[in-house]
This record gives sequence, structure tokens and C-alpha cells, in this order.
Amino acid sequence: MKINIDSIIPLIEFFRNNYFNKEQFKMLIKTNGMKGFLEQERSKGRNINIREEIEKIIFNSEYKDEYGFYKFKKNLDFIEKDIKKIKTQEKYIIEKALEKNYKIIPKEMKIKCKIYLYFGGEDGGFTVSRNKIYINYGMYMNNLEELIKILSHELYHCRNISYKNRICFSFKTFFNKYGKIYEIIGKILEEGLAALVQHGNILKIDDPAGTLSNRSLLLIKDEFELLNNIILDIKKNIPYNKKLKKLNLYAIGYYIVSTIYNTDGVLILDNWTVELKYEEILKRYIEICNEKNLHMNLIEI
Repeated sequence: MKINIDSIIPLIEFFRNNYFNKEQFKMLIKTNGMKGFLEQERSKGRNINIREEIEKIIFNSEYKDEYGFYKFKKNLDFIEKDIKKIKTQEKYIIEKALEKNYKIIPKEMKIKCKIYLYFGGEDGGFTVSRNKIYINYGMYMNNLEELIKILSHELYHCRNISYKNRICFSFKTFFNKYGKIYEIIGKILEEGLAALVQHGNILKIDDPAGTLSNRSLLLIKDEFELLNNIILDIKKNIPYNKKLKKLNLYAIGYYIVSTIYNTDGVLILDNWTVELKYEEILKRYIEICNEKNLHMNLIEI
């Protein structure tokens, strides 16, 4: 595996001009990193006119776009050095990110994917089709430790799950009247375990992208109440999408899996990591809540 910087270098070269170079811009938006970023923005309903934003930055030194490209333009020399540093330490970065994964996933599970750095937007990173990782370099400039951590998070999503287990989970979500509940619980455990890989079993530093923070864990009871309401709405066939958009999947997932990990260790979590089965995990979580008199419990699914 390698860290692809095909969208960062052209962006540096583009902003070194004092004018809008149409040919360089065309090349820039065709890079893998930029294409992945723009597709992600569109998929989330955050349509961006990147040409318009970049033109404003070039012709108005005071303009601050919401995607942060103005910061990139102001730090070209530093970014160029930092990117070279990342490429020089590429092997170390990937090895450390994999090392964090193999504390949670079984050694025999393979991880293989393509890794792209891009710049812009509010996401720290995302994974496409379990084999392409996109990391928002803008969130992790001059922060090698956090770059390794976010890469480890996305690498978890790229673990090689057997075709049989993926099909079984798909059938469970698509052909069951409560399939949407299973899908939501699956996303919660998936992101929770990826966050466990990223941050360890005790959150020491808030995530730079804001997906997980000590504050969000302090308010976790509210997240469980919201999740329980969503589950009830689905069972009663009541619209729930507005509530779901408010749910912090990362915080509630991290709380569940770290609670189990801190009590029982990692093996029970293989139910999801390997087989995409959550029943034993939730059953054990509820038992721990009852044993320790925790009030962050789930209703029956």
C-alpha cells in the first residue's frame, strides 16, 4: 500500500500562480483525490462549485471559503515540505496504522486498499467500497500522530470480510421488516470499532474532525435516548430520518465497544469484526450495564 498525493501536489502548483490557470484546474479535478472528495460532497448533499470558490480565493486575498482552500493557499511552502515528509515516512505511517488495527482484528484478516490524500471539507476521511481510503490532509497538517490514527480508522473499514458473511448481513437488512434497525446497529458497531482502533479504549484527545469528543461521551445518555426513540419509531412505522441525522454514531458506538473491551477484552467483538453479527455484543453490553448499574441501556431490538 502507498499514500497517493496526486491531488495535493497539483493543488500546490495551481495556487503558486497569480491567475486562474484553466488547464491546471482541469488536471486538478481529474485527480483521484479530488474526484473522491467531490463525489463525497455530492453524496452528502453538499454541492460545491469548486471553480467558483477557488477563483474567489485567487482574486480576493481576504476571501475565506468554507472548505478551507484559503488556508492551503497561505501555507504552500509549509505544505510542500510536510507532504514530502509524509511520503518519506510513508512506510512507517502505514505500518503504525496497521499495527493499531491488529490489536483489534484477528491477525489472519487481510487489509488491502488504495489510499488517497485530498484537501477540503469537514470530513476527516472516508472509505469507498471497502478498498479506497480518502484522508482529508487539511485536518492533519503537521500532525503525524493524528494522521496515523485516522488512517487506522479507515483501514478497519477495509478489512477483508468473507463474501458469505457480507451476504448474510445484507439479507438480514434487506429482507426483514426491522432491517433498518439492523442496518443502524451495524453502522454504530462498525464506526465504534473503527474509533476504538483509532483512539484506543480511553479517549485522550478529541478527534480533529469532531466526530468523537470527551464532551460527546459525557452526553452519551442523550444519544441512547435518541437511539431508543429511533428504534421505537421504526417498529411503529413512524418517520425517523430527522432523528437519525442527529444521532452521533461514532460516540454511541465507541461507548458500547469500549465498555465491552474494558470489561471482557477484544474476542467478543470479533462477532462483528469477522462475522458482521451483533447479537452477542449487544447482549453482553446490556449485561454489563445491569451489572454496573449503568443507565446507558438499549431497549429490546
